[in-house]
Amino acid sequence: MKNGVNRALAAKKNFLQNILIASVVLSLNCAPIAAYAMPEPVPAAQNDKAKAAAAKKKEAEKKKKEAEKAKAAKAKAKAAEAKKKEAEKKKAANAKATAEKKEAAEKQRAAQAKANEKKREEAQKEAAKAQAQREKEAAERAKIAAQREADKAKKEAAEKAKEEKAIRDYEKYQESLENPKKEVISYINLGLRAGYSAMMDKLAKTPEGALWGSGTLNKSNALQQLVGGGGAGLDLTYGLEYGHFLFETGLDFRFLNSTSNYGFTATRPDLTYGATYYYMFDKLTETRNMMQVGLPVMFGAQFKDFYFLLGAKIHYAFMCPYTQKGKYDIVVEDPAFLEPYGMGIHELNGTTNQKIKFRQPDISVAAEIGLDLDRWLQKQPKPVDPKDKKRKKVQPGQRLPFGQEHVHYRVSLFAEYSVLNANSTPAVKPVEFIPTDALVQKTNTMLAMNGDTKLNNLFVGAKFTIQFEIPGKTARPVPPPPAYAIYSVVDAVTNEPIPVAFVETRGTESGKIALREKQINPKKGFRQKHAVGNFTASAKAENYYPAEQQFTVEKVGTTQYVTIALQPRPVLRVRVYNKETGLVVPATVQIIANGATEPAYNLATDSVNGEAKQMLAEGPQYKLHIAQMGYDTLDMVIANIGDSLNIALTPIKKGEVFIVKNLFFATNKTRILSRSEEALNDLYMYLARNPQVRIKIVGHTDSVGKDAANQKLSDGRANEVMKDLIERGIAPERLQAEGRGETQPIDTNDTEEGRQNNRRVEIEIL
Repeated sequence: MKNGVNRALAAKKNFLQNILIASVVLSLNCAPIAAYAMPEPVPAAQNDKAKAAAAKKKEAEKKKKEAEKAKAAKAKAKAAEAKKKEAEKKKAANAKATAEKKEAAEKQRAAQAKANEKKREEAQKEAAKAQAQREKEAAERAKIAAQREADKAKKEAAEKAKEEKAIRDYEKYQESLENPKKEVISYINLGLRAGYSAMMDKLAKTPEGALWGSGTLNKSNALQQLVGGGGAGLDLTYGLEYGHFLFETGLDFRFLNSTSNYGFTATRPDLTYGATYYYMFDKLTETRNMMQVGLPVMFGAQFKDFYFLLGAKIHYAFMCPYTQKGKYDIVVEDPAFLEPYGMGIHELNGTTNQKIKFRQPDISVAAEIGLDLDRWLQKQPKPVDPKDKKRKKVQPGQRLPFGQEHVHYRVSLFAEYSVLNANSTPAVKPVEFIPTDALVQKTNTMLAMNGDTKLNNLFVGAKFTIQFEIPGKTARPVPPPPAYAIYSVVDAVTNEPIPVAFVETRGTESGKIALREKQINPKKGFRQKHAVGNFTASAKAENYYPAEQQFTVEKVGTTQYVTIALQPRPVLRVRVYNKETGLVVPATVQIIANGATEPAYNLATDSVNGEAKQMLAEGPQYKLHIAQMGYDTLDMVIANIGDSLNIALTPIKKGEVFIVKNLFFATNKTRILSRSEEALNDLYMYLARNPQVRIKIVGHTDSVGKDAANQKLSDGRANEVMKDLIERGIAPERLQAEGRGETQPIDTNDTEEGRQNNRRVEIEIL
C-alpha cells in the first residue's frame, strides 16, 4: 500500500511541474505572436506611453505569475503535505491491516493446529480401533482355524472310530460264520414272470366212419400241430429262509396263450339226392387264452448265490375264450356224375371269443432255479445323520426297515406243467350245417370233439423277484469294511503336487483294473476303495515321464497312502522376435529330425509373448527351420531338446525381394484358390505389424502360351493379391502391383517342376 501512495504523490508532482513548464513556454511564444499582430509604429510619445503601459502590464503579469507560482507552490506544498499525511495514514492502515492479517493468520494457524491435533487424535483413535478390530479379526480367524482343526481332528477321530467299529463288527461277524447260528428270515416276494406257454391238447381216437350227427369225421389223416404262445405271470408270496432251507407260498396269477393248427376231413351225406360232401380242412387255427389264479407250495434250498425251488401249484381258471380261423374245400361225389366235382374254397365262419369249460382245479408241478443278485444290486444303509431327530441309530443286531439293505433281488428260470387233464368241454360235432345248405354254419372248439380230449398246460420262462425282508431280531451279515488308498502325484524335483495328473491302478498279479484312469485333485488327492491285495498304480501327466508305484492293502478297513513322483520331461521353448524392433513375431516354427524330409513338429508362436513350447521325442537330433514372410529364413541345430531358444529374425530391407509361398491360382486364371488363405493372412499380418513398409506385388508366369497373354495373366494375379490385401484393411497407398509375364524366370521352362517355380508372386520392399 505504501508503494501505491508514493506512486500517486509522484504523479501529482509531475503534473504541477508540467503545468508550470507549459505556462513559461506559452508566455515566451506569445511575444512574437503579439508583435506580429501589432499595428504599424506610432509616434515616440505614443510609443513611450505604450511602453510604459506595456511595462506596467508586464510587471502586473509578472506579479500575477509570481502570485500564481507562489499559489501553485503553496498548493503543491499543501498537496505534498496532504500526500504525506495520506501516505502516513495509508501506512498506518497498512500496518494495522498487516497486524490484523498476521493476527488472523496466527488465529488460523492455531485453529489449524488445533484441528490437526484433533484429527491426529481421531486418526490415532481410528488406528487404535482398526488395530483392535484387526486383532479381534485375527483372534476370530485363529479361533475359527482352531475350531476347524478341532473339527477336523474330531472328524478324523470319529472316522477312525467308525472304521475301527466296522472292523470289530466285521470280525465279530466272521467269528459268527465260524460258529454259525441258524435263524429264520421271512420275506414278502413280488415276482414277475414271462415266457412260453402251451395248451397241449390230445384228441381221442375216433373210429373211422363214426357218425357225427348227419356226417362223419375221418381222422385217419387228421393233422394236429401245437404252436403255443406267450405267457405272463405275477406272484405275491411269502418266503421263509432257515439256513439253506427255503419255503414259499402265496398267490400266483398267470395268463396263458396258445395256438394249435388242425387239418382233417369231415364227410356229410345228402339223403335227398344220395350225394356225399367232403369238407377238407387244410389248416384250422384255434387260439386259446386262459387266466388263472393259484396257490403255490414250493420247497428248496440256497447255496451261496444260487437257489432252487420245487413244488406244486393249484390253479383255478376264469375268463378262458378261444378263437378260430381257416379255410375249407368242398368236394362232392354225386351218383349223377361220373367224376367228383368241387364247390370251391370257402372262408370258415369260425368262432370268436367263445368260452371254454375247464375242469377245476388245475394242478401243476413247478420248478425254479435262479441266482441271488444281492452281491450286485443290494443297497447298503445310508449313514445316520445326527441332526435328523426322526432317524434312529442302528444298533448291533438290529435290522433296518424296508427300502434299504433288506431289499433283495433274484433272477431265475422256471417251468410249470399241469399233471391233470384240464379239459371239461362237452362233446359236440366239430362242424354244424343247415340241412338245406352245403356250407359250414358253425364250428366248435377242437377240445369238444369228444369227451375224452385231454388238455395239459405248460408254462416256461424267466422270472425276476424283489424280496422285502421282514425285520427280525437277528442282524444281517456284515459286509467287510472297505479299505482305501489315497493317491497323490508330485513332481520328483520340487515335491510339489502336479496340477493335472492321471492315475490308473491294476492288480499286480491279475492285471485287472482296480481303478480306471482318474484325474487326481492336486490339493486333496483322490480316495479310492480297494480290496485286499497287491496293486500297481501308474501315473502320467503332460511334460512328465510316466511312473509306477506298487502298494499292498493288507487288511480291510485300513488306509494306504500312495504317492507317485513323476520326473519332468525336457521341454523345448522357442521365442521369436524382430531383431531390429524387439517386438514379438508370430511365426511357424518347424522342428525336423535329421534325415527326415517332413517336419516332426509344427509350432506356432503366439502374438502376445511370441512363444511356443513342445516336448520332443528323445533320440534323434533335431534342427529348427523358420521361413516367416518378411524376414530372412533361419535354420539352426537344436543342441538340447530341453533348451529355451530366443530367436531374432532379421526383417527384409528396402529393395529386397521374397516369394509368397503356398499361393495358388486357378489354372490360366487370376482367381485365388481358397487354400491360399494362410499365405495371404501371413502377408497381411506382416504388413499390419510393419505399418511403415510399402511393397510392390510382382506376378510372374512360365513361358507356355503367348507373351501378351502371359503378361496380362501376371498383371491380373498381382492385382488380385493387392485387392485381397486392401479388403483385409491394408491402405492402398502402401501397395503397388505389377506383372512381368515370362520375362524373369528363376528356373528352366523345359520341365514341369521348373515351370511351377516360375509361376510365382514376389514381394518387393519399397
